[in-house]
Amino acid sequence: MIMAIDQGSTKTSVVFVSPNGKIAASAETGGACYFISGVDAAFNEIQNALEKSGVKQKDITRIFGGIAGANWSDEIEMLTKEFQTRFGVRDVSVCNDCVPALRGGTDKQNGIVLCAGTGFNGAVMTDGIIRHVFNNYVDAADQGGGALGGRALTAVFESFLGIRDKTILTQTLMDYFGYNEIDQLILGRDRGRLRHPVKTIAPIVADAAFKNDSVALDVIREFSESIARYAQGSLKKFDLTGKDCDIVLSGGVFKSEHSLFMETISAQVHSVSSQAHVVNAKFEPVVGAALFGLNEAGASQEVLETCRQSASESGFLRIK
Repeated sequence: MIMAIDQGSTKTSVVFVSPNGKIAASAETGGACYFISGVDAAFNEIQNALEKSGVKQKDITRIFGGIAGANWSDEIEMLTKEFQTRFGVRDVSVCNDCVPALRGGTDKQNGIVLCAGTGFNGAVMTDGIIRHVFNNYVDAADQGGGALGGRALTAVFESFLGIRDKTILTQTLMDYFGYNEIDQLILGRDRGRLRHPVKTIAPIVADAAFKNDSVALDVIREFSESIARYAQGSLKKFDLTGKDCDIVLSGGVFKSEHSLFMETISAQVHSVSSQAHVVNAKFEPVVGAALFGLNEAGASQEVLETCRQSASESGFLRIK
């Protein structure tokens, strides 16, 4: 049985896949990033998920883990050995948690994934091989929901200064954070006293955009244009501009129903390559981890399709 893992800062998702491709069990526990919280804390969440699932450890024959913070070769080697030691499994593959999200959105051999969750990361695949993960090269202004929320706060302050138009985000965010004046809001941000994480602003921005608030629309457009640069650069760097290639969007930010995220990224991508197709990932990343694991085990296309069907029936669709 394959143990497929998607561990991010927000949650740890695990599915157990039978040789025939069907999902036999699954579990979800708290998130962790081993680089921040430590190896033991990260593996404890995975162990908790195993126990919660009811699967016996002795039945696991292969592990494929997309792990937050697994950015560099020495880290991947260390985590691989940890899995082998802690679970007694020889066949182990570890990658950054953005990589499984790619296979959750496309079965093509050429693809780029842009994964905007709590933070942001991405990866490039050509001819079925992962060539590059963006890792620490990502600018702070692009770091997922936190960056989008930060951009929204900055836009509110710029609106107050007259740099931007008036926006409903001003009162909405003051209400959300419990302040009566804009000075209190900026002090709360700068002194780290906001009652909610900045990343939680993202749905508020989308809601304001649905109401055609010009500043909210600009925030989404500017964020999306910046994110699209990673796809544009990768298409050129890896000679994908003339090839059939999917640009997969994944992560919580791109679960938004507002079309401006995809429309903006598509426009930017198509300025570089008309052969690229921007798609919102159908499956949760843990399904991508399962598909990668099955592929490494030599599964047939029929088994891979069974896994996708089983994932749909088990509720692992990103967008319901």
